[in-house]
Amino acid sequence: MIPPQRLVVQRVHNNNVVLALDEQGRSVVVTGPGVGFGMRRGVLVDTARAEAVYVPADASRATAAAGTLAEIPREEVLAARRIVEEAQALTGLARPEILLLPVADHLHHAIDRARRGTVIDLPLVWEVRQLYPRELAAGRRALEMIRDGLGVQLPADEAAAFALHFVSAGFTGAVLDRTVTMTQSLTEIFDLLDGRLDGPLDRDGEAAARFVTHLRYLFVRLAEGRRVHDVPPLMQGALETSVPATMALAREVAALLQDTWGHDVSEDETTYIALHIHRLVADAGLTL
Repeated sequence: MIPPQRLVVQRVHNNNVVLALDEQGRSVVVTGPGVGFGMRRGVLVDTARAEAVYVPADASRATAAAGTLAEIPREEVLAARRIVEEAQALTGLARPEILLLPVADHLHHAIDRARRGTVIDLPLVWEVRQLYPRELAAGRRALEMIRDGLGVQLPADEAAAFALHFVSAGFTGAVLDRTVTMTQSLTEIFDLLDGRLDGPLDRDGEAAARFVTHLRYLFVRLAEGRRVHDVPPLMQGALETSVPATMALAREVAALLQDTWGHDVSEDETTYIALHIHRLVADAGLTL
């Protein structure tokens, strides 16, 4: 059962799935045995029958989402809900409500592959291990929950696939393709830094984690065409004078990002990148 809330039926998909409007006026998909039975447009959903609520990032896809959830076995939808709740507790997901469908859909196909003995190569497993340790821990916990709750042992690399979904939800509902691009960009940037420094960076350290966080928000701004402004000219001038090699490296990073995302990286953003590179290198005890 979901927490009590006011949900107004907009369309009955079948006895177990309805489209509704929540208290914030958002289109949502409500699932549960009998949740649609006897319902009609305009009446309140019986939340005692509801087991999960999905909020599409794009309201226009609510009907398609309802159809997909209706095809996934109930126990897998419930498992997906519990996985999302656990991931929220472990990582502090910004928008857990948008994850039910992608996690349930991924879970359904992963279970199907496991039962058929089909093995696929999952992308970015190494990168996820290096860049998203909290999300990867949540992905590993998901595999434990699937094993214990559904009796299916998924391959260990599936933890990275779940982790990418959790990363997606952390940035304004970014779609998974954007998350994959983010991850590839981060790997390229760290490879560039390693090639310029006198030793390898600790990608699991706190300084690297801060750098990754800054870059992830920068990726979102680039994808949405937003910019950071108002970096004091004195700050940029001071960096140019005191750490010219760092500024030069920041410009290399900016050029890489421009090629990947198709948006110009401003001088203000480049200055912020330089600041984070300087801190990252100093904390690591390395030099350019």
